[in-house]
Formats: sequence, structure tokens, C-alpha cells
Amino acid sequence: MVNNILKQWVISILALIIACLTVPAMAQDLIVSRAMLEDASGSLTIADVADSKFAPIGSTLYEGYSDSAYWLRLRVQAPAQGSEVVLRIGPTLLDDVRLYEAGQGDPKEWITRVTGDRHAYQDRDRADIALGFVVNITAPEQTFYLRIQTTSASVLTVEGIEPQHAQRHAAQKSLLHYVFIGLMLWALIWAIDHYIVGRQLAIGLFALYQGVYILYGLSATGNLAPYVPSAIPQLADWLTNVLTCAAPFFFVLFSKELFKRYSPPWMRGFTALLLIFPIQLALMAFDYTRLALNIGAVIYLVAAWYYVALALAATQEHVPSRRVLLTTYIVLALSVTFTSLTDLGWSTLIGTSSKSAWIILTDGIVTSGLLCSMMYRYLRWSRLDAQRVNVRLARSQNALARERAHKELAQTHARTDYLTGLFNRRYFVELVKHEIARALDTQAPLSLLMIDIDYFKQVNDTWGHGAGDVVLQQVSGLIRDALREDDILGRIGGEEFAVALIGTDHEQALEVAQRIRMTVADAVVLLSDGQQVQVTLSLGLTRVQGQDIGFEELLDKADKALYRAKGAGRNIVIAMD
Repeated sequence: MVNNILKQWVISILALIIACLTVPAMAQDLIVSRAMLEDASGSLTIADVADSKFAPIGSTLYEGYSDSAYWLRLRVQAPAQGSEVVLRIGPTLLDDVRLYEAGQGDPKEWITRVTGDRHAYQDRDRADIALGFVVNITAPEQTFYLRIQTTSASVLTVEGIEPQHAQRHAAQKSLLHYVFIGLMLWALIWAIDHYIVGRQLAIGLFALYQGVYILYGLSATGNLAPYVPSAIPQLADWLTNVLTCAAPFFFVLFSKELFKRYSPPWMRGFTALLLIFPIQLALMAFDYTRLALNIGAVIYLVAAWYYVALALAATQEHVPSRRVLLTTYIVLALSVTFTSLTDLGWSTLIGTSSKSAWIILTDGIVTSGLLCSMMYRYLRWSRLDAQRVNVRLARSQNALARERAHKELAQTHARTDYLTGLFNRRYFVELVKHEIARALDTQAPLSLLMIDIDYFKQVNDTWGHGAGDVVLQQVSGLIRDALREDDILGRIGGEEFAVALIGTDHEQALEVAQRIRMTVADAVVLLSDGQQVQVTLSLGLTRVQGQDIGFEELLDKADKALYRAKGAGRNIVIAMD
């Protein structure tokens, strides 16, 4: 639902932009003829060129990056109403544009005005982002001269339009400016948000590229000029040149990270592309700005088709798919070709350079839209893949937990008696052997107590084996409650129990044994059918006296004491040293 709304919104915005692009064509161009003269040395004056021969040209001057100055001779007709005509000049990144018009009293006297992105915005004839001059046509036709010299590409168009049409142009550019800012900031915030959440480098580099392109778009279309201090107007030109080089650099960084996932050959080409940016900065620092921009235009064009070649040669499938990757980079390469060939003066693909602002901004919107679409596909796949990984991890953890639980249960079963939960004979013997060895080493006291339930067979014969199990469970619980935590209790036979009293001397052991005997004798065992049973215990006690003695010998002594207790009438404690 959200994606459909977003698509409809983007389509509506693009339709609005297209509609705005068609409206300016309705304004009549009042320039009836254009002619050009190249000044290779840049030293000609207006007096020199006024009588020179000019070559007729079309609506746009295409000379690419050139050291020459260019003179345009414009023949402008009077408007239908009033006398004011706006000479609207594009693009806005031209450095120095000078207007010459003959004086009213003396044709040999030339009135000069200047504009360009190396001149203060506050000094312009009109408070407009677009470069231009306001002239008064006092005759049916009048001649004007323009001198253009710039470090940027010498691609220029001049339109003569009435003031109301110029205002409409300005309003349309403002609209596009706000649309550009809105859409590009939306993409930037989207990228930053997803980078913060996922910390994926490709998204972070896309956000950097997006931010740089926003600044480049605003600078190249003159929208930063009003904010440049009037004392250093050349700052606008410097920013435009740096950002013109920086935008492709950050796009290379982004593309390099993106292509890694597809394992194409020739990845080392990215290293060469990344070296171009510092070279351009060095050239600009030594006042070779035009050369730096010229090199950038060529490399940017080569890089665009290099990306396409990488997409074709990709060996690994990923998300977005190789087909989507290839389609996206072909569209971007065509867009770069469209503008770069014109900037280089090799082709005239752009109809009028006065629309270069529209081309720069719409190109940025389209590029960001395509890249956002790719990144959205990638992020959606990443989330799904992360979910699958989490599910697999959860399943593995659950399987591991089950295996650990089964292992612990098996260990418990191996160590404990299933009925009473006490240690079984094997594990009891293992623990007591260890305690006997420690007692002998430290000369600490240790006592061993053998316990037998008196007449237990009669319980089974009278109330059944189920009742016998209940008696065993409750008696074992009573014995355990009468012991300390350090003492070791185990079931070593049917109704026989054994206790190792750790650190307990003979007198203390007798007290414990008597306590156990009386506790059980006083207790009443309640069977499941409501019957009450009372049982007694016979107990045999022995101890470690510091002599070298093994478990079997100690157990034998305790066992003999137990049988003496049984022979003495049961429900008694007998001790043997």
C-alpha cells in the first residue's frame, strides 16, 4: 500500500516537472539572430569586435572546455508591449558574462554590465537565480554583444523574453528547486535512517553521495549564490567546481561497494577512478581548473560505461538481480553520455542550455530514484536473509538446548536413583571414595552410616509394591532433611541407604544417626488409598580413624554394624570402630 502511494506520488511529481518544461516554449524568443566570434587570446575589446565578421549560430553555443573567450552578437526585436526585454542566460555556472550595448547619444560609446558566478549575486540586474540582463529596446530591432569566458564548459544559450515570461521561468525553477530538495532529502534521510539501523557500508556511501549531489545540484544551478558573501563571490564558482568533481568520486565509492557482491572482473579499475579526484583537486589548487573539469568529464563518461561492463561481466547473482543492476547502470550511463558529450563540445544533444538546471535537477532525482529502488530491494533481501539466519540460529540453539538437556538428563539418570532422586550406588561409591582419600590426607573425621528399613518386605506383602515405593520416597526425604548439605546420601540397595557424614566425629555421627532413627519412627507415611503406615530404621555406624582404609573395608564395617542392629531387635543404632 505504502509503495503504491509512493509510486503514484513520484509519477505525479515527474508529470508536473514535464508539464513545467513544456510551458516555457510558449514564450516568444525576441532574439531574431545570433552570431559568434571566437577570441582565442581573450584580449579583444568591444571596439575590436564591433566591426568584425561574426559566424551565424543556432540557439545554443557548444564549444566545450576552452581557453577562448566567445563573443555573441544578438539582434533583439522590440516586445509587443513596453520596451523591456530580459536576456536570460544559461547555464548559471558561467564565470564571467559581459553585456555591451551602444549608448543612446553616441553609438561608439558602449555601456557595459557584468554577471556570472564569480560576481556578487547582489550586483545582478535582476534578483533571480538565472543569469541575465534587462535591456530596453527603443527601436524595432537593436544589437547587443555578449562576452563569455568561463572555466566550465562553454555551452550557452541566450533567450530574449518579456519580463512576465521571465517571472514565470523563475517561478517554475523555484518549483523544481523545491521538488528537487524534497525528493533528494527524502532519499538522504531514508538512507541515513537505514544506515543507522543496519550499519551497511553501501547504504552509508549512498547517503554520502546523496548529500554531495544535493549540494552539487544547488550549486550548479546557482541556488547557493544568494548565500555566498558578497566580499568573496568567487566562492560560488569554487564550490561548484569542487562539487562537480566530488559527486562522481562518491558515486565511485558507492558503486565499488555495491559491485563487490557480484564478483565481477576488473575491480581494480575503481582504484584508478578514485585517484582522479585528488588529481583534480591538485590541478585546481594550481589554477588548472578548466583542465581538471575537462578530465573529470571524460573520466565520468568512461566510468559510466565501465560500470555497465562490470554489470555485464558479473559472475555472482545477488539482490538486486544482475538484470536490475545492468538496467540501472545503462540508464545512468545514457544520462551521463547525454550531458558529458555536450559539456565536451562533442555533440549537441541538449536543445537549450538554459534548461541545464532542469536537466541537472531531474537527472539527480531520476538517479536517486533508481539507486533508492536498488537499495530498497537490497535492504528487503537483507532483512529477509537476516530473518532466515535468525530462524536457523534459533533452531540451532533450540536443538543445542535440547541436546544439552538430554545430556544433562542422561547424566542425572546415570548418577541418581529413579525412584528417590538420591545418588545411586555407583555414583555414591565414587563420591565417598574421593571424600575418604581427602579425609586421610587432611586427617579430618568422616563417618559412614548404613540404614535399612525394618520389615520392609511386610510392607510390600501387605499393601503392595506401590505402597513400598511411597514408603521409600518419603523415608528418603526424611533422611535427607535430617542431614547437612555437605553430607552424601545414596540408595545402595532395595531398602538400604548409606550416608557419608563429612567432617563428623564419632559422637556427632551418633547424634545424627539417632536423630534420623527417631524422625522416621515418629513419622506416619500416608498411602494413596488413605492407609497410614509407620516404619522404623536399623542403622550401622563406623568411622575413619586416620588409618589407611578403603571404601570397601569401611562399608563392610558399617554393614556389619547394621546387621548387629537388626539382630539386636531393630530400630536401633550400632556403632563399630
